[in-house]
Amino acid sequence: MGKDANRIKTIIEYCEKIEYAVEEFGNDIEDFLDDHVYHDVCCFYLFQIGENAGALSPEIRKRYDDVNWDNMMETRNVVAHGYGGMDFEAAWTSITKRIPKVKKTCEKILRELNK
Repeated sequence: MGKDANRIKTIIEYCEKIEYAVEEFGNDIEDFLDDHVYHDVCCFYLFQIGENAGALSPEIRKRYDDVNWDNMMETRNVVAHGYGGMDFEAAWTSITKRIPKVKKTCEKILRELNK
């Protein structure tokens, strides 16, 4: 498995960790907003997803340009550097709406890369 395939696999694993956190902590935005451990854990996972997205080769990011790699990398930067503070409601939207789609798309990409 090449470097890009490993990074895609890692993105999938962090998506799964986010799914697990939602199962453990609760699928309610109020639970998320009220629990600093919950949002810290999920934001760390979003950071890792962005870190791995940024490490993908330009060829892969271009080949799969329907994936919003830039958004993943921007989220990583906000988490890492705190540009104006984290918008936890926006993070919740990413966690509950975008991450399932990212996981599904990355699973498809991984299958293609492993052919």
